[in-house]
Amino acid sequence: MLQYALVHRDGEKRQIRTEQLVVGDIVEVKGGDRVPADIRVISAFGFKVDNSSLTGESEPQSRSAECTNENPLETRNIAFFSTNAVEGTCRGIVIYTGDRTVGPHSFSSK
Repeated sequence: MLQYALVHRDGEKRQIRTEQLVVGDIVEVKGGDRVPADIRVISAFGFKVDNSSLTGESEPQSRSAECTNENPLETRNIAFFSTNAVEGTCRGIVIYTGDRTVGPHSFSSK
């Protein structure tokens, strides 16, 4: 199934396929979306994500532009590829795409 992301490029907002995202793109994510890449949150309004597939945490986790921990899995300013946005909105800068993301595949045994 193709997934799309709302990206800001060249001063315009447009929908592109997630596999076309590149590091440095600015994306918008809202409740109900799947996070399209690993992103550093630069603005957020009541934004929460479901990280249960990564951390086992059952409660949605708040995300904001504030770095709250050195550990990427613990800080509030990172949202990870394929986690579900459960409420609110955010804007973020793509920091990893594809196989470089910290998705559930990162924690599977090889």
